[in-house]
Amino acid sequence: MKRILLLLLLLINATAFSQNETHKKVTDQFMIDFNTGDFEHIYQSFSPEMKKSKSKKYFFDVFSKVKKESGNLQQLNLYDWREKPWKSRGVYEGKFEFGTRNVQITTNKQGEIIGLYIKKYAIL
Repeated sequence: MKRILLLLLLLINATAFSQNETHKKVTDQFMIDFNTGDFEHIYQSFSPEMKKSKSKKYFFDVFSKVKKESGNLQQLNLYDWREKPWKSRGVYEGKFEFGTRNVQITTNKQGEIIGLYIKKYAIL
């Protein structure tokens, strides 16, 4: 009985903490585009609202600065996942060539990026 309960808890936890397929595709493409320096493709994956929030130059400057300081993004380890009917958000530990940063990517149900944060890793 204890084994069944433990297995059930592990299954529920794994299911609740996994990305949906659309978000995973966006995240994987973000990683490829960041590493190849295709910031235009990242920008084109933004929702219209996200594009209006800051200038294209602003986003390109941020991506360039992060890439210069941290290098290529080698791995994203999911450590927090939130999903609502209209959006999904993944918070990752981003392993870069020269350090670790918190990366948060939020997508809408159309698979457009509606939120993107890349912060220096901080231990609380």
